Amino acid sequence: AEPVEQPEGAPLAARLLFQPSGKPLDSSDFYCQDKSNECCCCSKTESLVRKNVVPKEYRKHLPLEYKNRQSHDVVLLCVQCHCSSNIADSTLREQLAVEHDVPVNLKNCFMVPNKTKMGVKAAAKALLATNNSIPPDRQTELNQKIIEYLGREPSKKDLQELRRMSVNDKKCEGDPPEHGSEVVKKVVQQGKVDEFVVRWRNNFLASMRPQHLPTGWNPLHRTRDRVNMESAKSEGNKIEEGEMEEGEMREPSLGEVEMGECNITEGGD
Repeated sequence: AEPVEQPEGAPLAARLLFQPSGKPLDSSDFYCQDKSNECCCCSKTESLVRKNVVPKEYRKHLPLEYKNRQSHDVVLLCVQCHCSSNIADSTLREQLAVEHDVPVNLKNCFMVPNKTKMGVKAAAKALLATNNSIPPDRQTELNQKIIEYLGREPSKKDLQELRRMSVNDKKCEGDPPEHGSEVVKKVVQQGKVDEFVVRWRNNFLASMRPQHLPTGWNPLHRTRDRVNMESAKSEGNKIEEGEMEEGEMREPSLGEVEMGECNITEGGD
């Protein structure tokens, strides 16, 4: 870098002597603007939460180019809108589970009685009995069982809590992969990562109808078709709607997505 002469009192500036990676395709790129700290749905400015339009359980398994240094799919929502969006996400998650034959909960879990806990609970009940009919030796034996479980001499409060505790443990068979990992693996094998990402973006638009998204937020952002369109524009070859070939994807407007008038997938999901 080299310093740039500035008027007196102006902040220091430098000129890069190389082309930075990830340079925007044009001056209107999504990343070349200031963004407001407000809910992109209702415009509230308090108690904001980051929302991953493509949920983390899928995003973390996507190829690097779909997640590296990309904030496009991270938007701000208020707590109420965030909860509503999560409910909508669960619907699409269940659809993906059926389409790809990957259950949301892959683990086969069940409850198993814990014999140690059963013995300790029974001992606590006996020691709390008010009839004092248990022989002293037996009381000492029961008390010792509780000491071994707690690691200390039990108080009356300890005995009361032990009497109420659950004696079942949750057991899961095996250590299967995550639902998100398995779904993304199948999507990658099918060569439909772009369609998968765009589907989540459209799910967010259709379910939440955000009115305050940053300028340039687009469901086709950095997908193959969007990059091809921007490259054509940069070469002076403007793509007109009427000239597009049959089956070619075009960039939808926000209104079309909200009204459900645009199908942006190739051959379906």
